[in-house]
Amino acid sequence: MRTSWRIFTRDIARLGRTAKAWIIIIGVLITPALYSWVNIKAFWDPYGATSNIAVAVVNEDAGAQTDVTGRVNVGAQVVRQLQDNDQLGWQFVSSRQAERALERGDVFASITIPKDFSSDLVGILDGKFSQPQLVYRVNEKISAIGPKITDTGANKLTEQIDASFKEQVATAATSAVRGEGKDIDARLSHARDRSERSLGNTAHALAEARTRVDSARSALAGSRGSIDRVDAGLLDASAVVDDAKAVLSEVQQLAEEAQALTGEYSEASASSIVDGTAALAQGTAQARGTAAELSAALGAAGGQAERLHGRASAAVDAGEESLRQLRGLLNSDGLSPGVAGTLRDALAGVEAANGRSRSLVNQLDSLAADTQQAAKELDSAADAVATAGQDTHDLAKALQGTVSSAVPQLNRAMSAVSARAGAFAATLDTRKAQVEEGRQLLKGIGAQMDAADRTLASFGEDLEGLRAGVEGTRRDLVTLTAGTTPDVLSTITGLNSQEIGHFFADPVEVKSEAVYPVGSYGSAMAALFINLSLWIGAFMLMVIFRVEVDREGFDRISVGQAYLGRFLLLAMIVIAQAVVVTVGSLVIGVNTVNAPMFVLTGVLVGLAYLSIIYALSSALGHLGRGLAIMLVILQIPGASGLYPIEMMPDFFRALYPLLPFSYGIDAMRETIGGFYSYHYMQYLGVLALMFVAAFAVGVLGRRGLSHFNLLFNRDLARTEFINAERVQIVGDGYRIADVLRALQGPEALAADLERRHHNYRRWIRYIAWLGLAGMVVLGFVAWAVPTQKPLLLGIWTAWSMLLIAVTLVLEYIRQSVAQSTELVHRDQDSLQHSVMARGEGIHTEGPNA
Repeated sequence: MRTSWRIFTRDIARLGRTAKAWIIIIGVLITPALYSWVNIKAFWDPYGATSNIAVAVVNEDAGAQTDVTGRVNVGAQVVRQLQDNDQLGWQFVSSRQAERALERGDVFASITIPKDFSSDLVGILDGKFSQPQLVYRVNEKISAIGPKITDTGANKLTEQIDASFKEQVATAATSAVRGEGKDIDARLSHARDRSERSLGNTAHALAEARTRVDSARSALAGSRGSIDRVDAGLLDASAVVDDAKAVLSEVQQLAEEAQALTGEYSEASASSIVDGTAALAQGTAQARGTAAELSAALGAAGGQAERLHGRASAAVDAGEESLRQLRGLLNSDGLSPGVAGTLRDALAGVEAANGRSRSLVNQLDSLAADTQQAAKELDSAADAVATAGQDTHDLAKALQGTVSSAVPQLNRAMSAVSARAGAFAATLDTRKAQVEEGRQLLKGIGAQMDAADRTLASFGEDLEGLRAGVEGTRRDLVTLTAGTTPDVLSTITGLNSQEIGHFFADPVEVKSEAVYPVGSYGSAMAALFINLSLWIGAFMLMVIFRVEVDREGFDRISVGQAYLGRFLLLAMIVIAQAVVVTVGSLVIGVNTVNAPMFVLTGVLVGLAYLSIIYALSSALGHLGRGLAIMLVILQIPGASGLYPIEMMPDFFRALYPLLPFSYGIDAMRETIGGFYSYHYMQYLGVLALMFVAAFAVGVLGRRGLSHFNLLFNRDLARTEFINAERVQIVGDGYRIADVLRALQGPEALAADLERRHHNYRRWIRYIAWLGLAGMVVLGFVAWAVPTQKPLLLGIWTAWSMLLIAVTLVLEYIRQSVAQSTELVHRDQDSLQHSVMARGEGIHTEGPNA
């Protein structure tokens, strides 16, 4: 390490003593940075100047007319919208002008709107479908990116036309919906008012029906008292009938006794007859009084029955009137199915009870009529008995004068009285049976009235429940129509046709949120350009500075010491390059999340690239420099610098993990856009591994391939056109294996060299034919499978590089054989000197000195 440091300080001192060298160093620091700065500023905002991309627009649209949208001219609308659009440089010209401008390259593309474009577009509204088409022509010769931008503009134009069409259709449809909404609002308002009135009338009718039911129950209650009084009257009448029967039985007995006395004692004295007649008259008068009382009781019972019939008939009539109103309510459309079903069931029960009540009223009417008729008949019978008694009394008075002459007449009168009393007694038996039937009928009527009262009470409760339900429904209807329906209808009737049209034209608004925001397109491209600058800067050092280290001031330098010493000098310059390019990028406006880390990352990436390029150049000379150029060519498309690696062909996607740029660019992007987890450390970790691996390969390759470089540079020097650096070697330039074989005997070495020369000629023929065959096969496959051309291109490149590498190896074998032929003629002392020279370190002595 001390020797390497001494080499580094010696080289610094040499540069310090030469002022002109600093001009070169400053150029090495600035030139790569200029590449980065110029490109970053050039790409700072390229898509902000797309208005300079000229696109010709030709409008030939004649317009169209439909019932839905009215007069439509989409072409004219598009022209008006494009006149306010500065995304591209729209130029409105004729068809002929557009064609000439496109062919001359004055415009990048042209868009023609045909004359039937509007009619084709709106034809679907009339049931006619014809796909509308825009004629888009693009000049792809002018630029690679220009057609892509104009393609985007054409797509945007198509979207704009679609949006305009949707807007017009949506506006027309919204206007129609709004009109229908107003009509629906009027109809709903009318229906709401009508329903509210109907429900109110229904509730009022149910309330009136409940009132009538209560009145019917009151009438039934009053009829119940009348029935009790009629029953009491009938009970009294039954007792009076029993008393009358007893009196009539006595009257019959007295009449029979009087008749017997008249027959047996026809000759008795008139006084006795008169006394008997007086007694008979008294009994007749008593029977007449009893009959009068019975007739009065029957009359009173008949009157009570008539009044009871009137009240019961009024109650039944009221019930039938309520039933008629309820049937009308049931047949109306204002009730819900559930309420109507409940009301229908209740009406069925009430109708049955009312029918039974009507039958009882009819029976009660018959009872009243029979009672009145019995009273009348009883009055007639009592009158007949009274008449007979009066006749008997008159005859008794006449009997006082003439008994004998009046006896037959008296017997006849007595017989008439007895007969009439018997008939009256039979009538009383019949009437008593009718009174008992009336009482039983009244008991049945009372039971039916109780059942009717219970039915009416239940019906009244049902009517009250129905009234409450209807009233609740009316309130709910008022609440709903006052709350929901007006809001909905106001939403419909308040639709804004223009706003809805704009919504359908552009229903989705994309809200962009940058996860790792980058200030500008130039900042986003800075990672690629800075990595390219660092690679170019390191490569420039391999071209301008010598990678070989001389021994001035040193007795002995090993390969490793020389490699590290020169690397330190180059590393110092690379660090300066990285600082210049990163700080300059910050000055021109590149956005970063951490400026110090941005600069530090540039330094670390530059050292990694230096290790790789220095290893290739030191180990392989000009071939290594050529490989460094090949690497940068592959890394531009293969390291995701411009486009995402997912868009690249399979060949570059396969190379992506192996390329240094993949990790250098991503590490710089972390400092520009933002850090995530350990990604930054992973990227730098991979670059560190590449740095160490390249450094080790460089040291080992520098020592192992020095003989190869010696021979290769010797041939380049013979051209006198290519700068071939003198290679520092260990030993005297001969292969140690050939030197040792020569020490064993020149004949053995000569035989081995002959064999190797023969193999070389054979292998060179094989490689020539194999390389040619591979090229032919790849060409045929590319012709047969054109879709795999990117992959085949990668295979072709790899195949070519393999052929070049094999050819170089064979050429090295040929030159080595030619050089080792000199050992056949050298003596033992010189051969031994060659062996010992390998311990003296690097030097420029040898066949090419």
